[in-house]
Amino acid sequence: MLMPKIKLIYFAGCPNYKSVKNILEHIGVSFDEINQDDLANGHPFKRFTSPTIIKNDKLIFGERVSEMGGGCSIHIPERWELEQKLKT
Repeated sequence: MLMPKIKLIYFAGCPNYKSVKNILEHIGVSFDEINQDDLANGHPFKRFTSPTIIKNDKLIFGERVSEMGGGCSIHIPERWELEQKLKT
């Protein structure tokens, strides 16, 4: 069975990034961190709010936005919510 590919997308200075990262680490899943500041202009991952979690190309948390530069993900999920979403 293949391990799910989980991506944590964020921008530097995001006030909610560390909270979501800590939840993922506490759950014990492996994930790739993608800093939007390191991406080229026009990169598709720049069109997400920060933080965003994607599992196997499925949006788990955060939002896709119509313009580059994203924005902030306001409501941070509880650990149990995130665990449940990552299991499906």
